[in-house]
Amino acid sequence: MLNQISPIVIRNGILITSEENVAFVKPPVYEVIRVMDGNPLFFEGHTSRLFKSLALINLNHDLNHTVLLNAIRTLVDETNIKDNNIRLEVGEHQNGETTWILFWVKSHYPESQVYESGVKTITAHVTRENPHAKIFRSQYVEKINALKDDAGAFEVILVKADGTVTEGSRSNLFFVKSGTLYSAKDQDVLMGITRQKLLEMLHTLNIERIEMDIALDSLADFEACFLTGTSIHILPICCIDDTQYASSINPLILKLEHAFKKIIHDDLENIRRQQL
Repeated sequence: MLNQISPIVIRNGILITSEENVAFVKPPVYEVIRVMDGNPLFFEGHTSRLFKSLALINLNHDLNHTVLLNAIRTLVDETNIKDNNIRLEVGEHQNGETTWILFWVKSHYPESQVYESGVKTITAHVTRENPHAKIFRSQYVEKINALKDDAGAFEVILVKADGTVTEGSRSNLFFVKSGTLYSAKDQDVLMGITRQKLLEMLHTLNIERIEMDIALDSLADFEACFLTGTSIHILPICCIDDTQYASSINPLILKLEHAFKKIIHDDLENIRRQQL
C-alpha cells in the first residue's frame, strides 16, 4: 500500500498482516486522518466527507462511524502507534465487492521553525478532477511530486486554465488583506476538513471571508497567505513563485494559529469521551 509503514492493517474489519496492494477495479476513495495521542483528529468530519465521496461515485457500502472508530482504535492498540497519519481506502475490489482497508502511512509534520519562516510554494496549471470527491490518482501525485522536487518547494498551488488560483495540491489556500480572508470559490476546491474547521472558527471570531475567483496576476495584491491541511493545520507561506509574503508574522494568521490549537484540543477531548 502507498507509503505503508506497518505490516499490520485492517481489511474489512479484520486485523491482518499485509504489505500488498489491494486490487481495486478503479482508484479508491480515501481519507488520511491524523492520529494524536492515540485519537483520530476531526474524525466525524473525515467520515462525513468519506461517505459523500462514496455517494458521488455510487459505491454501496455498509461502513459507519462506529465501525471505523473501533477499527482505528484496534490498529492503535495492536501497533502501539499513537501519533501518525492513518489512511483509509474504500473501493470496488476485483471480486466485485466493496472493500476497505486501514493502515499507517509515512507522515511528515513541519517543525516549529517552519511556521516561523513560512514555506516556499510554486504555481502550476493543474486542475484536480472532481475536487469534491477525494479519489486517489497516481498520475496526478507523480506529476505534483516531480514539480515540487524540481523547484525545492513545499507545495504546488493549482491554477485553472483561465488563470484562476484554486488550492494546493494536497491542501487548501487562503489569502489575507486588510483583516479579511480570501479564498477560491467552494465549487473549485476540495472540502478539506481542516479548512472546514477553520471556516467554523472564523464565524466564532467574527472574521470575514470573501469567496471569489483569485487571478494568478493578482497575488501581489495580498499581504499574506497560508495553507491548511491534515498534517500541517495552519501553515504560513513565505512565497508563491517570486511573490514574497510576511505571512509568519501577520497578526491575523497568528490569531488563527492560536485559536486553532483550542479547536484541536476540544475535538480530541470529545473523541476521548466517546471511548469511555
